Amino acid sequence: MWRMVSVWQAVAIDYDGTLTQGRRPEPDVLAAVREARAEGHAMVLVTGRILSELRADFPEVDDEFDAIVAENGAVLADVDGTRDLAAPVKPELAWALAHRDVVLRRGRVLLACDAAHAATALEEVGRLGLDCQLTRNRAALMIMPAGVTKGTGLAEALGNLGISRHSVIAVGNAENDHTLLEACELGVAVANAVDSLKRHADLVLDEPDGAGMAGLLRGPVLDGSTRVEARRWQLEVGHTAGGDSVRLPASGVNVLITGGSGSGKSYLTGLLAEQLTRLEYSILVVDCEGDHVDLATRRGVLGLGGHEDLPEPHQLTRLLRHRVGSVVLDLSLLDADAQRSYLAAAAPLVLAQRAATGLPHWIFLDEAHTIPDDAELRTQNSSVGATGYCYTTYRPEDLPPVVRDRLDYLIVTAGGNDGREEAIAFAAHASGHTTETIAERLGDKHRDALVLHLTGDTAPAAVRVAARTTRHIRHWHKYVNASLPPRLRFYFHDGGEVSANLREFHRHLASCPTETLTYHLARSDVSRWLAHVMADRGIAATVAHIEAQSRSGAVMAEDARQAIRSAIEARYLEWPDLP
Repeated sequence: MWRMVSVWQAVAIDYDGTLTQGRRPEPDVLAAVREARAEGHAMVLVTGRILSELRADFPEVDDEFDAIVAENGAVLADVDGTRDLAAPVKPELAWALAHRDVVLRRGRVLLACDAAHAATALEEVGRLGLDCQLTRNRAALMIMPAGVTKGTGLAEALGNLGISRHSVIAVGNAENDHTLLEACELGVAVANAVDSLKRHADLVLDEPDGAGMAGLLRGPVLDGSTRVEARRWQLEVGHTAGGDSVRLPASGVNVLITGGSGSGKSYLTGLLAEQLTRLEYSILVVDCEGDHVDLATRRGVLGLGGHEDLPEPHQLTRLLRHRVGSVVLDLSLLDADAQRSYLAAAAPLVLAQRAATGLPHWIFLDEAHTIPDDAELRTQNSSVGATGYCYTTYRPEDLPPVVRDRLDYLIVTAGGNDGREEAIAFAAHASGHTTETIAERLGDKHRDALVLHLTGDTAPAAVRVAARTTRHIRHWHKYVNASLPPRLRFYFHDGGEVSANLREFHRHLASCPTETLTYHLARSDVSRWLAHVMADRGIAATVAHIEAQSRSGAVMAEDARQAIRSAIEARYLEWPDLP
């Protein structure tokens, strides 16, 4: 079994008031930094100090850290050398302030002075028409190019290190550390931090500056054994009847989405996935039915499989790790044996990379009941510290006990067909509520859901599921391109063509005789087939309207033919088969 190590790949640390109260850190604090680096955590120093002054006080600083972000985000020193991340503040401002008796220190980019001169500095910036910002650091004032912060500087450093901000803990103490904490997954304030930063932080340490820092680096948060919720990173499930937003943590939890067949489970799964990619998390979606191919239209998401050959398993892990990418693995055109074979080969490599690097942050298993246990994704992913899994299935009872025992949130979708009662019963057993309570709170309205926090004490929340920004088409590839079983195929009248999928139906519809077409339009066969097989209320309603117009004589059969084909093309076909 793979042992999950800490998900924290780096710690971003402020200097004055956080790492030390003096010119240089105490020996024990430096020892803690070295220990953390030896365990595989990158250490990034993020300071408002002028780099030359920092090096004068702490000559070996470059050897103790993997990167240094200095001058409040304006200067970066790493393996590529030292470089400015912004143009220096105009020298005429320094001249103007000096002539108003403001004592200045000039860095490579910024100007630094006492915060008592803030009004004078602001006045001169305005008089000269400069694009500068004033940033406070307790009793100090930094005059910076606009838009430069500790957060922007850290982003540059992490990019060079190939580390996602969602794998980073940030620690600070002063006003200029707000952007530092905001830029990372977990924001921490030392005990001596200003009150505004403590309110902003996800965690406030019990001890001040270096002592607090050493305790964090040697403690259970960094090694992953203690989970702290990152409050700024949340996923919206939907809204209650009263308009309240219902959210899930975007990290550190495991989620199960269940409900009857056709109840919107995959829609909700895609909703969470698209929000994660928007927040720049790395995700892997194992898509056995082709429900999530449109996620690959989002920035940073690569779609693999489908019509194209799947990458070799070792290539899959490289793609996931390359600058923190996301992958939708479309297995919908493979038969069950081929899916099993590929996942059995890929899963050990994916899980090994996740154990070593924390990437991908999330693994989505849609149709999770079909994932074979020998692929390890279901049975090996719930060791201590393993979070960031989203399972979707209408058969939750088929998940292994080790998975069910590690769930934090359970979401039941309303409506649907096969599996609805079983999902309600499972939710009742998992949450301790009665099946009657679950069924009553859930209701039966499409796109409603019930959110249960299994490891918390909040009441079940009935929500209207939020709208997605990417298109969702249920079982897209399976119905469009794969060969459907005989009972789901469309049989044209009087011994005509038999369409084994939607692409074939689109082609056969173009050439079937007019009398055959009229027969099916009169019986609403096409809309009923689309509603039954595709479970797509939208296109079924569109085609039903066309059929009704044909029966009333408002639309001729040939016009109805073209209207139906156009609706199918717009909704499903990337490469329509034109007659």
